[in-house]
Amino acid sequence: MPAIETLDGSLDRVRKGLERRVAALGGRVGDHLAAYVGQPGKMLRARYTLLLGLALDVRPEVSEAVARSVELTHNASLLHDDCIDEGLTRRGVPTPNALFGDRTGILLGDLAFTQGMAEAALVSGEAVRSLVEAVHEMTVGELQEEFLKGSLNVSVEGYYGVAARKTSALFEWAGRTLSDHSPLEHRRDDPPRLGVAAGILLQIVDDIHDFTLSEALAGKPPGQDLHNGRLTLPGILAMDDEASRERWIRLWGSREPEALTKAQALFSERGHLEAARGEARRIMDAVLPWVDALPAKEGAAELRAFVTAMFRREF
Repeated sequence: MPAIETLDGSLDRVRKGLERRVAALGGRVGDHLAAYVGQPGKMLRARYTLLLGLALDVRPEVSEAVARSVELTHNASLLHDDCIDEGLTRRGVPTPNALFGDRTGILLGDLAFTQGMAEAALVSGEAVRSLVEAVHEMTVGELQEEFLKGSLNVSVEGYYGVAARKTSALFEWAGRTLSDHSPLEHRRDDPPRLGVAAGILLQIVDDIHDFTLSEALAGKPPGQDLHNGRLTLPGILAMDDEASRERWIRLWGSREPEALTKAQALFSERGHLEAARGEARRIMDAVLPWVDALPAKEGAAELRAFVTAMFRREF
């Protein structure tokens, strides 16, 4: 069976599994609240997980449970993030914290975490234990990012360190768990380290999009990192550029409505967005050989195409 047909079927089962969890929760907390727990977005993480499972010849029921766990755990982090960042829209709709308050948003995030753990328990006890470690790393990364909020003293290396925890931990967990359940010979370190790189790649592209995509495409207002005082890769590159540093510092300290437009113009003029894309391309080029080395070649080819699409995406 072609890999793409297998992926479509698996994605459908992942969605239905999320819907079943939402329906079960709805009887206890109300359908209007439960919907936020398993609400799927672009499902990039689920697609990545399922394709990696195909490239490792993992049984579909295992890959699908891992994918559901990844989606639920990621959703939990978004529910918490929206409370921390005072995010009012996500995926084009009002956030639960905007509608019902931060306490409700946090508790829904907690519910989503428990559901993610329940999916991991369907895989193995070790999957649960290592998911706890992944959530720990995600939280450490979030705390590090919060500590750096409002600071212009962030290096590229520091940015990568935060991204490797905050964004990559779930990708790494999926890689390690699927590697453990693969019946084929392969380099056991490749899937988790591929996950770390894939997470950083996704984070860089998301940070570029915060300055380039419209709200209609992104599903949330642009310029959130600038507004929230988070220095991401384009801004770090502006700080490292003597010709743009002072202009960027003035914009960083401003809350005027034109700050985003001026930042976009500065980044375009000085090439900082293109340089950030160059960093993303460098990471992609480094990891593609690891993808090619995965043992189930048809699945590996589909995963290669997906990693390339993650770099090129405009959504």
